[in-house]
Amino acid sequence: MADNLQDIIDSLIDHIDKAIAKGSVTNQQVAAVLDFLNERLKKADGDKYIRKDQPDYTNYILQLFDGLEIGKFFPSMTTGTGAGIDNKGNAEVESMKVRSFMMIMELIINRLSSVDSEFVFSESGTIDKVEEIEANTYLLTIRKRWDFDFTAFALHDVVYGSINTLLSDDSFFTSWFRVLSVDVSANQLTVATYPDDEVPAGKNFAPTNGMNICRRGNAINEDRQSCWYISSYEGCIMYLEGVTKPILEESNYYLSLGKPKHLELFNGLPINYKHPYLFARGAIIQDLIRIDFQGNPIYEIVDLGIWEPRGIYIRGYSEEQNKYIQHQIWYKSCCWRCVSDAATVGLPPRWNNTQWVCIVGDSNFKLEITSTKGRFFRFGQEYTQLGFILTHGDMDISVDASQVEWTRESDLLEEDLLWNIEHAENANTVDITPLDMPTNWYEAKKVVFRCKISIRDGEELKSFSTEFKINNKL
Repeated sequence: MADNLQDIIDSLIDHIDKAIAKGSVTNQQVAAVLDFLNERLKKADGDKYIRKDQPDYTNYILQLFDGLEIGKFFPSMTTGTGAGIDNKGNAEVESMKVRSFMMIMELIINRLSSVDSEFVFSESGTIDKVEEIEANTYLLTIRKRWDFDFTAFALHDVVYGSINTLLSDDSFFTSWFRVLSVDVSANQLTVATYPDDEVPAGKNFAPTNGMNICRRGNAINEDRQSCWYISSYEGCIMYLEGVTKPILEESNYYLSLGKPKHLELFNGLPINYKHPYLFARGAIIQDLIRIDFQGNPIYEIVDLGIWEPRGIYIRGYSEEQNKYIQHQIWYKSCCWRCVSDAATVGLPPRWNNTQWVCIVGDSNFKLEITSTKGRFFRFGQEYTQLGFILTHGDMDISVDASQVEWTRESDLLEEDLLWNIEHAENANTVDITPLDMPTNWYEAKKVVFRCKISIRDGEELKSFSTEFKINNKL
């Protein structure tokens, strides 16, 4: 009950007591007093309690010792409803809009976060007030985030800011300007906007209240001409250097991780602009492991010169060099690469050694027919033995021949066929006598003996052929 109501009641009781003592009070007077007290008590109850049947208010602090619930409150981060504050001050709500700023001792957020525009690492601020001093020149008051917050922008900074129009088409515009002067005590900037033809979009706008702004570079100060940012719509992390104006040049791009820019220095390179790349002016790397598009390691060729019988040659990961390597050596005028995890020590590379593959000189096979008595004979004196030498580079691989075929070629096809059948069993050598000459040998004075050699390279059969002409010396 209010103190002033208690005073009134005490005064009325005293007045009634005095009237009764004098015998001057009537029933109507007593009834009027009771009616007055009843109305005042009703009003006193209304002031004391919060009503549940109509909107109410109080001019005093409202204390809810057991908490507060709004709507159908169900506490849960994923399926909760309503809002609530418990008796310890813990609050849970659906959403919150803060028009000025929020001070937080510790911020715990969902581990999955997203940036749908740009995240710039540079001096920044929010415009609280814009005053146009003259055409294209403005006085900007920068919002203080705390009591002793002062703007970090400096003279000649190249600054830009974007603001969403909050329209249904999600449109936004960007303002580019240069800082002409800085009033740190007033937290104000005097700026001049760039002409339309000096901004990336070809159209510049005036700065507005609520616009977030950040430094991109500086027109004069080299120490303030760099910044870096993360962009979701560009799909990259970008580091810029030497920025003196809004429109960037190719020399400003110092590092890019993500989708590459369409720069002239990339012309002619096999770049897929839909895939991420790392582009940087320099790199300091301890371990560099190259892989192909399927994730397989790419081996670095290490040329060790002339093959050494005691040398160790590998194709694999080198713990010493911290990378995947493939050894390359030179042997018998051919260049060889190791294709096994570890080549057998002391076993030289050969055309049929599966631990090595010849990459230079692989086609350097040579087949030569030999004759014990030369190639010129007088009629009736044709006695000689034909053989062959097969080489690969400087290596004699004649013993590796798996198939040898001797044939004769003259103008007498039937005789040639018969000779071929009779000598089908000859191997590395064939004896030539006057009986092996065609019957027109004296008139033709020339006959050809051909040798065809086949060798098996793993599963592949390689064949080589050459001819030996015997001439009649008159």
